[in-house]
Amino acid sequence: MVTHSKWLVLGMALVVGLSLLIGDSYAAPSAPQSGGTVAFGYLQRPRSLDPNVWTGTTDNFIIRQMYDPLLWSPKVGTYVPGLATAWEVSKDGKVYTFKLRRDVKFHDGTPLRADAVKLMFDRIADPTTKSLQGPAIGPYDRAQVVDDYTVRIYLKEPFAPLLANLAGTALSPGSPTAIRSLGDKFAQSPVATGPFKFEKWEGNDLHMVRNPDYKWASAFMNRQGPAYLEKIIWKTIPEAATRMIALQRGEVIGVGNPVLDQVAQFKKDQNFRVYRIDTPGHPKSMPINIKTAPTDDLRVRQAILYGVDRQKVVDLVQHGNADVAHSPFTRSSLFYNAAVKGLYPYNKKKAVELLEAAGWMGKEGVRQKGGQKLKLAIIMFGVGGPNQQLAEVVQAMLTELGFEVSLDVTGYDAYAKRVTEGTYNMAEINYTGLDPNVPAFLMFHSSQIMGGGQFNRTRVADPKLDNLIDTGRRATDTKTRDSAYKEFQMNVMRNAYTLPIWDNSWVTIAGNKLQGLAFDPEGRWLFYNVWLRR
Repeated sequence: MVTHSKWLVLGMALVVGLSLLIGDSYAAPSAPQSGGTVAFGYLQRPRSLDPNVWTGTTDNFIIRQMYDPLLWSPKVGTYVPGLATAWEVSKDGKVYTFKLRRDVKFHDGTPLRADAVKLMFDRIADPTTKSLQGPAIGPYDRAQVVDDYTVRIYLKEPFAPLLANLAGTALSPGSPTAIRSLGDKFAQSPVATGPFKFEKWEGNDLHMVRNPDYKWASAFMNRQGPAYLEKIIWKTIPEAATRMIALQRGEVIGVGNPVLDQVAQFKKDQNFRVYRIDTPGHPKSMPINIKTAPTDDLRVRQAILYGVDRQKVVDLVQHGNADVAHSPFTRSSLFYNAAVKGLYPYNKKKAVELLEAAGWMGKEGVRQKGGQKLKLAIIMFGVGGPNQQLAEVVQAMLTELGFEVSLDVTGYDAYAKRVTEGTYNMAEINYTGLDPNVPAFLMFHSSQIMGGGQFNRTRVADPKLDNLIDTGRRATDTKTRDSAYKEFQMNVMRNAYTLPIWDNSWVTIAGNKLQGLAFDPEGRWLFYNVWLRR
């Protein structure tokens, strides 16, 4: 076996130097004050607080405060001990052994044992649980409880992203006692090991309180003991404009998902601080359906990429709060290929030439070929939000090229139905994740078309592309993964399977009395070291 003892020494050395690498983000504040309650404005009531079954992007921000992971990732590609103190990986990459801390208790007093980790994996793998986290455990075979503090995970084949996934929220263990006693109710009344614990729901607002017994923070947090804040109230405020008003009035001390065209004014206000975290994963993109005309023609797809002024789109929709994307990976991702940046500069003339080469003619109005109009169907969900703004700006640009663009912006269920039916040319997707496996595998592998394109919305089924994705997934050495994923990105872009728009970033605005706010690499809040300046 490749033992983790060498890695642990290196990991701890990295922990010591991390504050130098990332400023004071994780450092304990110089003069923290314990106590106090804060209210934070939140986009929507969490659908589930059981990360092993289902989590949405916004749910994970709350889950991060109540759950501890086995590993932490202070920066992309770096893993340090969390609930696990050490780990080993077999030479064939199919067996992972984890040693657990001996001093951890769940919020209900249940000690953390190896059986809790086994239960976590087994619940995800159990089809009756209907978990959506199957991709996080990959080719999972079984888990073995070696002793109370040692658990061994067996895989059917190597799965390089496992360590990254164990540092995310999906693979954070809950109390076996509570899971068995609460059943489905666990998702709304979670019991975990984190610095904050669930207290109650008050309407759609979630109340969590400090865990007074917390003494197992990861070393990169730079201290031990309970959190400073006594209580956090997550106030559900769906309308972005209303969240901003609540922030200005002091009804909440911070907000996520701010109105982006108001961010600049808050940057100028000394009473507030604006945080922007650029995150790894798959950028905000418009996947192009290669099975439906006219986007089944490479020249038409390339014309779209040349003909959309992405910088203008980002300026109009993101208001300077994101950067233009050029790849199926964001620039914050592992194995990002910078060489793709120059493939599709905005060039309206080149776009027109490609359309004419494909037989679509017409100087004014809608182009035609063989008596057929150049029609394009864009589907999007999120009525009235940034997605609709994005779609409308792209629609206008493609109309200038001679497309007749139909735009269908709906709720998510109607959008998912269209995706499943395949009745579109362009859709929408983005994803935040520590390892590039998800933006590669789920969004471009032929196995993920699933008869409906729910994940692979390009509907591409290319054996060469599949092989590159599989190599990146299974290889246990960084050099092989880097080579495979860089070639994968070039393949996707040369074939114009998707239109990357902007790299993911998470913007938070908070009052300056809120001190010590930090973020994990995926942009999620870390409230452990947060305190109120009085």
